[in-house]
Amino acid sequence: MANAMIAKQRAFSSAENAVLNVSRKFCGFFRVGEILHLRGPFISLDALRTAVGCLQRRHPFLRSRLKNNPGSSNTYFMEEDSTLRLKICEIPRKRDQHLQFWKQEWREREKDIPIVGEGLAEFWLLQDPDDREDDQAPREIIIICEHCICDGLSISAIAHELLLALSEENGSMFKKSFDWPMSMETAIESTVSRLKRITILSKFLAAVTYQQMTVMRKLTRIPYENINFEVRNAHEHCHSEAFYDSLTKAESRTLFDKCHRQGVTVTSAISAAILRAMSTIVNDKNGYLAHFTTADLRRRYVPPMANNILSYQMGVTDTFYFPVNEIPTNSTEIWNLARIYGQHIKHSIDAADAFASGMITGKVYEKEEGPLNPTGVLTCGISNWGRLTFHEQYGRWKLEGITPAGNLVRSFTPLAIVFTINDVLTIGQGGPVPLFSSNILQQLQNDTMQHLREMINN
Repeated sequence: MANAMIAKQRAFSSAENAVLNVSRKFCGFFRVGEILHLRGPFISLDALRTAVGCLQRRHPFLRSRLKNNPGSSNTYFMEEDSTLRLKICEIPRKRDQHLQFWKQEWREREKDIPIVGEGLAEFWLLQDPDDREDDQAPREIIIICEHCICDGLSISAIAHELLLALSEENGSMFKKSFDWPMSMETAIESTVSRLKRITILSKFLAAVTYQQMTVMRKLTRIPYENINFEVRNAHEHCHSEAFYDSLTKAESRTLFDKCHRQGVTVTSAISAAILRAMSTIVNDKNGYLAHFTTADLRRRYVPPMANNILSYQMGVTDTFYFPVNEIPTNSTEIWNLARIYGQHIKHSIDAADAFASGMITGKVYEKEEGPLNPTGVLTCGISNWGRLTFHEQYGRWKLEGITPAGNLVRSFTPLAIVFTINDVLTIGQGGPVPLFSSNILQQLQNDTMQHLREMINN
């Protein structure tokens, strides 16, 4: 009986607890969403419920309720419950609203906080009731998940599986459940020896301390708007806003080929374009830009962890610092900046900084709950989700695209999200508005794409 009970539960790790507490304290901060833009026949609520049920049978986190840990305050565990029905909302809209309506809904609902006793994921279905008989009408399915149990790769994998279940393809994959996912901390411990962990963490913390004593006091950032609230209360007054743009298939292919010839990663090329765009926007042209990069830890574990294991497995590399007044202005020199950035990231990866950051993620997020430290606010960041596994067609539904969404109401740094599906690369720039101006975020996005296209074409 005891063993059966244990199998039905999974305690949260330090990082998972901290990320959840930040969400609960700061209006859903960090919760993750993904919008699936479909075209095809009417989707009934029952059909979506059935598809979600397939996901629940496959993923323990999706069939479990959040529970307080009675032995320790502000800590939690998940407990399987066969009666759990995840929240599914059917939200009517008009056909001509299909490109923008979801943004309004996200703005109105993004601050919902996770509730003890409930699940940590929900689904929205958006379509025009008048399109019931139209087999070529636009429809949207939105997946929202607490960041403590997912990351960009795993929520995308879940989205793909949902569409397979909806189209009744590959049904055999839903007959067997995954085991509880290994936490990030446990996965790192299983990959790196204790002595090695002590070494890489010591070096990482020493580097961070040095940065805090030197360059971090000279950081520059995009200007805040004239606001009538304290910055530390931004989560109460702001909403998340993001601007997306995609390269064409031909442009994407050219970028991938040119990155290969230049000996840089796609992330490095895009980061160089972001830094170039940022250099004209920041409020101190004599300061330093500070750019952070998220790192996928799944493929660095031994053995690697699959992307379809729903869990939080994300570290960061060592922050990249560069003087604003030395940012290049022509495309040839921007490629050189991409190589400098790439060398920095390689050195950081070789030093296992991403593992080191994973070890202390819980402590870092716990600091998020404390007072704001303006000197610690970085200039910009990038999260490249890479090539995501999606089909162009799922049964009778065509997938026209996806849009990531995230609660960024307490993010004092604009974040770029990058992903590629079906050979098309998309970049989005997001942040809290009105702390940041929508125009500034739009400019950052437009300028980044412009510089990237110049890099491609010249």
